[in-house]
Amino acid sequence: MALISRIDTIFVPAADTEAAAHWYARMFGFEEIFRSAGHIGMRIVGAGRTSTALTLIPVDKMPDQTYVAFNFFAPDPQALHTALTDDGREVTAINANGAMSWFDFVDIAGNRVNVCHFPES
Repeated sequence: MALISRIDTIFVPAADTEAAAHWYARMFGFEEIFRSAGHIGMRIVGAGRTSTALTLIPVDKMPDQTYVAFNFFAPDPQALHTALTDDGREVTAINANGAMSWFDFVDIAGNRVNVCHFPES
C-alpha cells in the first residue's frame, strides 16, 4: 500500500494572487476552489476533486526562477502557444523529440512554466 495517494497541489508564488487567479481562469479554464489569507486554490474545470490543484501563494517578492517547477499537458500545443503569444507572454519555440513536443512560457506572475504534449493511449 502506498503511503500517499496523489499530488494534492502545486504552490505557485504571485505578488498579486487575485490578478494571477483571473489570468489562470481566463487562459486555462481554472476555477477557484478555496481562498484563505491571500492564498487562492484553483482546479481545472471538470477535472474532478482528486485532480492536482494549483494554489497561488502571496509573496512580497518573486523568487528567482532557475528551473521549471511544473508543467501542463496540452492536447494542442500549437493552439496554446499561439494563445499565450497573443496574450503577450514570453514563450519559447516549440521543441520536439520524436512524438513528444514541449515549450516554456512565463505566466502573468513571472513563473516559468512548461507545456508538453505526447500521444496518449
